[in-house]
Amino acid sequence: MDYKKILPHLFEGAYIVDDNRKIVHWNQEAERITGYSQNEVIGKYCYDNILRHMSHDGTLLCHQGCPLKSSIETGDINEAYVALHHKKGYRVPVFVRTIPFMDDTTKQRMALELFSETHRRKNMAEENKNLKKELLQDPLTLIYNRRFMDYQLELAIDEFKTFGTTLGLLFIDIDHFKRVNDQYGHDAGDKVLSAVAQTLALNVRSSDYVGRYGGEEFIALLRGVNPQEMRLMAERLRLLIAEASMEIDASTSIAVTISIGCAYYQDDGTKASLLKTADQNMYQAKQTGRNKVVSS
Repeated sequence: MDYKKILPHLFEGAYIVDDNRKIVHWNQEAERITGYSQNEVIGKYCYDNILRHMSHDGTLLCHQGCPLKSSIETGDINEAYVALHHKKGYRVPVFVRTIPFMDDTTKQRMALELFSETHRRKNMAEENKNLKKELLQDPLTLIYNRRFMDYQLELAIDEFKTFGTTLGLLFIDIDHFKRVNDQYGHDAGDKVLSAVAQTLALNVRSSDYVGRYGGEEFIALLRGVNPQEMRLMAERLRLLIAEASMEIDASTSIAVTISIGCAYYQDDGTKASLLKTADQNMYQAKQTGRNKVVSS
């Protein structure tokens, strides 16, 4: 996503910080709401307390409980009603949403803050929804996109290194998907993709993440599992898909299967090596009959 092109068209104040919380982009609506120009803000840090975000209980969030800092560190979307400081000295009540993402080019963790004056929010909600989709959501299947899954993988590896939280990865591919497109058409293929995606996303734990990784490929990120639990989850997902059928029209249903490769994160691993192992195991599942799970 080219956020430099999107930010100028938003009806909300918006700015982006890097993983050090340095402000790198600031849109015109942010200038209008706060009175601060781009030149006064870009290059400074959000903890310089320019906007002096204050919660309803009087906490200065720039130093205690910064939503942007939390989004970068946890990968979570945060929302809050706060009052910010206008350049002229008065306080502006706003609704704030912070959204984490990873820069496509630099692979750097970043976060976006959207803020709107509370008395104008009802007229601005749609633009915010569209931007959130760009950052997080695959437009066809409506589950997480590759950008967000890459971001969560980086976070999970850091969590392992810091706290020892175990990590398993499933690389999932729909078997003979090309045949579906060739025989029934691409609209049918899209319905199959969406049905498989929703089945996967709805049948993992609330702490897990499932995203579309490209074409007919998906990945599932499982935190806090051992190898046996990872394998059991993969088998459960495989069976759920194998026993389902996707309705294409009133007279046609399609049954598909999936092949899954499992990889368990080790001390010396990287995101790339974890993905490679899971992908290789998925390929082995394909080569040895499909509709199966292979783990190492």
